[in-house]
Amino acid sequence: MAKAIPKIGSRKKVCIGLRRNARFSLRKSACTITKGVIHVQASFNNTIITITDPQGRVVFWSSAGTCGFKSSRKASPYASQRTAVDAIRTVGLQRAEVMVKGAGSGRDAALRAIAKSGIEESVQEILLNLKEIVLRSNLYGVRDASICVKGPRYITAQDIILPPSVEIVDTTQPIANLTEPIDFCIDLQIKRDHGYQTELRKNY
Repeated sequence: MAKAIPKIGSRKKVCIGLRRNARFSLRKSACTITKGVIHVQASFNNTIITITDPQGRVVFWSSAGTCGFKSSRKASPYASQRTAVDAIRTVGLQRAEVMVKGAGSGRDAALRAIAKSGIEESVQEILLNLKEIVLRSNLYGVRDASICVKGPRYITAQDIILPPSVEIVDTTQPIANLTEPIDFCIDLQIKRDHGYQTELRKNY
């Protein structure tokens, strides 16, 4: 028996069957850029990676949830690494600034994944990484410190040459990733309760 055609304006229930655990991506396809900004937002429940171009326009974003991790696994270091690698490979970044927000457990893992991907940090990003390093000391006055290494290699707080009276709380803190065989040297001055500031090097 033929089905009656519903009249215009009438309502009819439509039931659509979906495959269980089906995943849908609501993100539009990303364009390829070689230089941009990576925003890492690490909370205690999730890690979100957003990539923008130098003008601040969002090009691509990824999160631990969209990468297939669920519940408490979304905040794990492994999920953060996968999320960062997914975003970088999709966009094809070669050079980027990294902006970090949040204190979730996946923050450092995402930074390590970004560093290992071969992306070169800008001077601003290196300074921000240095600001994250916590020192412990009872010194007064000014003390000199330095970093002098040769690439390619991954630079951490452990590479800082400190005076005997100063120690680093977390020596695994990332600083920069050298992808080429170059010399990397930075002179540092440590002052008690003086925060952070940059100075131009004097040439004699």
